[in-house]
Amino acid sequence: IKAPEAVFKLVKEFWDANHENQKAENWPAGNTYTNHWEAQTYMVSVEDTGLRGGGSKIKNAIWAGARKTIEEWTGEELTQCS
Repeated sequence: IKAPEAVFKLVKEFWDANHENQKAENWPAGNTYTNHWEAQTYMVSVEDTGLRGGGSKIKNAIWAGARKTIEEWTGEELTQCS
């Protein structure tokens, strides 16, 4: 599915402002989501209040802007949980 234009703009602006502040992710032993034992993974989290524009305001704006699209795609009513 394609992100709504307003959501894409929010995420793109956040990325442009913060992509040089990536933080290494920590994965528990045995986790196979990524091959972290071969290559370190990094993240720029919208929840990180230490980043420009990060925190609950952008997180909630992304949720509000994407919810309808995701509900239409899944055919389910969604409940915000994290």
